[in-house]
Amino acid sequence: MPTDFLQNDTILLRAVELSDVDTLYRWENDTSQWATANTRAPYSRTQLWNYANDYDGDIHAHHGIRLMVCLRNEGTAIGTVDIYDFDPVNSFASIGIYISSRMRGKGYGVQALSLATAYARQCVGIRQLLAIVAADNLASQAMLKQAGYAHCGTLKHLLRHGDEYKNAHIYQFITT
Repeated sequence: MPTDFLQNDTILLRAVELSDVDTLYRWENDTSQWATANTRAPYSRTQLWNYANDYDGDIHAHHGIRLMVCLRNEGTAIGTVDIYDFDPVNSFASIGIYISSRMRGKGYGVQALSLATAYARQCVGIRQLLAIVAADNLASQAMLKQAGYAHCGTLKHLLRHGDEYKNAHIYQFITT
């Protein structure tokens, strides 16, 4: 059973498994999500299988980690949390979250983000987490605020969407 900072009564965070490949394939290749995820090309099942097969969870070696967000009672994967661009010298990383469209608006994102933040702080020793969110993504901004992240700046014209560029907000969580 996972340690307490990887689960609550509703969800748990776990390592990527080979059985997740088809789910990840669907999520990663949903072009409607590419602008939010800063993705520009599809992933193959082979790429995702290799990632899952080679997964070792060593955030120090890979400067990041992906955790599956699952409903605790069912074990069903409903999303992912990525901690990436980990800088062990300065003890900070970026964080991103994806919750499948059918599971949004139910509070799972806030719970997953809170658990991942606790994991980063307690297990890895990360002192600061950063999230960059499109200025028009109000749902993600509300989720970050509810999880204790603070808006700390705006980057003008950072995110490309088609032929236009959108502003992005930076959210920060500093552990004590």
